[in-house]
Amino acid sequence: MSIVGGLDIHRKQLTFDYLDTVTGQVTRGQVTPADREHLRAWLARFAGRDDVAFAFEGCTGWRYVAAELAMARAGVHLAEPADTAFARGRKRHAKTDKTDSRHLRQLLAEGRLPECWVPPEQVLEARALLETYHDLRREHTAWVQRIHAVFFHQGAPALGEIMRTAAGLDAVRAAAGLSGPPWSPGSRAARRAVRSTLEAGGAAPYP
Repeated sequence: MSIVGGLDIHRKQLTFDYLDTVTGQVTRGQVTPADREHLRAWLARFAGRDDVAFAFEGCTGWRYVAAELAMARAGVHLAEPADTAFARGRKRHAKTDKTDSRHLRQLLAEGRLPECWVPPEQVLEARALLETYHDLRREHTAWVQRIHAVFFHQGAPALGEIMRTAAGLDAVRAAAGLSGPPWSPGSRAARRAVRSTLEAGGAAPYP
């Protein structure tokens, strides 16, 4: 490859460091803000070339970076973050975006980049759906446990399995809106949070 580079990905900017192996010139800088539009515009400088390759770590944001590089016909090299850090060795200088992008470029140029497999699009989409389901399920469980705790803390009747049915949830909503015993003034904020979550469907019946 005539152009070998590294990209350090952050939410606010993409820091690049690439080497033209023909001239020996190194170019450094940033793409700001870090989004598809600005990255695509920056990659236009390599239009018509098929000898360009960039390495970047598999952190948040890597998917759109990989997609834009592929659209620009540049080589896509996804680095494993932990192994990439290990390849740096014992730190002698402060870690910065510039040093990270340079480190990625050097590993790629030397053939020492610890690469990850880039799954096909359908696998990435399936992963995204499963991760979303997992996150929603975890939040659901946390709110159910919180609701049980609020009721028990105030000495209200145990909910048991009542929250597994729509009718049971209606009863919980009604109880959360009550005032007076067994509810203390200090429980108002907790009850409001519980009721808001119930109304938003955050603790919907589950199998």
